[in-house]
Amino acid sequence: MKSAKVVAAIASVLLVTVCLTAAPLQQAPGGPPPAGGQAPPGGGGAAQAKTATGELAKIDAAAKEITIKGSDNKEMVFSYTEATQISGVEGGPQGLSGKTGATLRVTYQERGGANLASRIEVQEKK
Repeated sequence: MKSAKVVAAIASVLLVTVCLTAAPLQQAPGGPPPAGGQAPPGGGGAAQAKTATGELAKIDAAAKEITIKGSDNKEMVFSYTEATQISGVEGGPQGLSGKTGATLRVTYQERGGANLASRIEVQEKK
């Protein structure tokens, strides 16, 4: 009778060990994101960083927004914050005000229907 209890206890310990070891190896629901680095629709993970390149069409310093026009003539609006990294121009966002027509590369995330820029790079003319 004692040996049956010992065998049951060992089996229980092994079962718990296997379950705890295998749990981190299981994939999250929805599987890996598709190629291209974009999260699946309705995914609950962290927002994926995207990039857009185009000419600076306008800057609204009061609203902290920039608008770029892509090669397809479509405009995209991006909001920025103090945490947004801006390179290729002196003076941060204020330095962009005289750069209308300059080519920008914007790294951003879509949040709540808005495009939040994490990095704005002024590209050198070639």
